[in-house]
Amino acid sequence: MKKRILSTFGIFVILILFISTISGCAKVGTKIAEKAIEKAAGGNVDLNLDENKVNIKDEEGNQTQIGENAKLPDGWPSELSVYPDVKLSMSTKTKNGDTNKNEFSILGEVTGGTIKDVYNWYKDKYATGWEVTTDQYTESSDGDVAYINFKNDKYDVGVMVGKSGDTATMTMTVVEQ
Repeated sequence: MKKRILSTFGIFVILILFISTISGCAKVGTKIAEKAIEKAAGGNVDLNLDENKVNIKDEEGNQTQIGENAKLPDGWPSELSVYPDVKLSMSTKTKNGDTNKNEFSILGEVTGGTIKDVYNWYKDKYATGWEVTTDQYTESSDGDVAYINFKNDKYDVGVMVGKSGDTATMTMTVVEQ
């Protein structure tokens, strides 16, 4: 339920930011969006139009960061490496309502290397101590796509890399076991 609220208000934020930017009322739009999200999500919200960032945190430790140069979410497991040439644009951390375990997700643009390079980097990085549960690499004239899923006794990790137009993007999800 909380994820649905955050998703709905993410769309709401984008609308408010768009309207306020083109209408010249950015500060008013920002404050309205912050208060609306804080009330609905029960958390602290920081919208920063100057830095093109949105940060949402609630009392339960859930957080979402959207914008240029997003950072890894608080509590990201230090033993889980991220491909070095990715510029993050979104990160999330949520608590699973059933297990009370953390779930993380990041999204970013690949700034160096090819989809195959990212795919091979993850295969090498997680070759020891991890079970590979899914390993797909598809070459296509429309753009290559790769999906790899690794699992150990602590985490289930999924990495997807694909290309849209001229931009390669990477998504990585982590679920605590």
